[in-house]
Amino acid sequence: MKYQLKCLKTGDLIDDNYTLHYTKNALLRAEYNEPFQLQESAQGVWKYISWLPVSNANEYVAGTVTYKADALGKAMGLSNLWVTFHGYWPEKGGLCPTGSFKDMEAVPTIQRLRDHGAKGLICASAGNTARAFSHFCGLDGIPLIVVVGKDHADRLWARPENSAESVRLVVVEDGDYYDAKTVAKGIAAQLPGWQMEGSVHNVARRDGIGSLMIDAAFTIGHLPDHYFQGIGGGPGPIGIHEMAVRLIEEGLFEGPAPRQHLSQNVEHHPIHKAWQDDRDHLIESDFPSEDVEVYSDYLMNKGPAYGQVGAVHDILASSQGQTYIVEREDAMAARELIESTKGIDIMTPGGVAAASLQQALASGDVQADDCILLNISGGGSKRLKEDIETHLIEPWKTVKKATGVASILTALESES
Repeated sequence: MKYQLKCLKTGDLIDDNYTLHYTKNALLRAEYNEPFQLQESAQGVWKYISWLPVSNANEYVAGTVTYKADALGKAMGLSNLWVTFHGYWPEKGGLCPTGSFKDMEAVPTIQRLRDHGAKGLICASAGNTARAFSHFCGLDGIPLIVVVGKDHADRLWARPENSAESVRLVVVEDGDYYDAKTVAKGIAAQLPGWQMEGSVHNVARRDGIGSLMIDAAFTIGHLPDHYFQGIGGGPGPIGIHEMAVRLIEEGLFEGPAPRQHLSQNVEHHPIHKAWQDDRDHLIESDFPSEDVEVYSDYLMNKGPAYGQVGAVHDILASSQGQTYIVEREDAMAARELIESTKGIDIMTPGGVAAASLQQALASGDVQADDCILLNISGGGSKRLKEDIETHLIEPWKTVKKATGVASILTALESES
């Protein structure tokens, strides 16, 4: 293989076997041993296959659209605003078929699964990840068990080309995303040969989404000064920072790496609280004591990757980054501003990220002439459903969180 995995705590280099864990409380990072080569004739993430942890490209496409957002920048008082857009936007070249940047994580993960001969994939999601993996696993015929909480099943729609026959959707009827993750891990522990998707520990996910920074740097001509994104679990910002560092170390662009600006809902913001308290770990009081309703539940994660070596705390420290909390009204207004200037619908995380950019400008964290990259991490879903007749993926099993693992294993055994 063209790469090995490096433990960010010990420095050890190991061969990859779809490896997710090596040392406790530390991430692995892909270390590539070949010079970077831009594949200009390829599409989406495959332009950057030199820095994807796979043997070769597959037939599936997802990727970034980077463009200078003059109208939005003028409305926000910024002269050098760039957007990295992920979603369905045909006339702009939008290359994420299920409407979010999770498509860019799924495409290389599918190839990584092929490379290592996995029997199937297990993942938990609040919607976007599940939809992306259901799409590409369905097209590829890879067996997939996807577990979602009770409020997220209606986000599992499929395009007409995806029969989703290989997808088993499990709904935890008395659970949320965290409970879905718990059930998924319980299944994976008892299904030899199947792989947990891996979330932040999956280097294919991190480098897939990290490729947006390569796209941005080549489009802009240099690395941006600042990068803005709403954050839930953390794979995106981590992968994007790692890719910026690779670009600098390879000598392709001058540093420093862009400052990371990460935003969360005002009602649920564990990463913001820990960072503002100058802590390198999360504590119980970082989380609300009871269930809360938030503007963007895509950003609500009860187990974000903050304190591990190489995780969010470390990339914030390395990039001299900042965190923000955003009120619902501000996020809604920012989302409406984007939609009115761009002519495409966006998902809620983009509104949260844009509102945090407005905060940063007002506070002086960024200057009006700085080069700023704003991640619109999902969009075009409404437009897609106007253009294409989608269908909901029907649940295979509805389970209780206390007995879900046993119920699923019993059902699988009865099928075999």
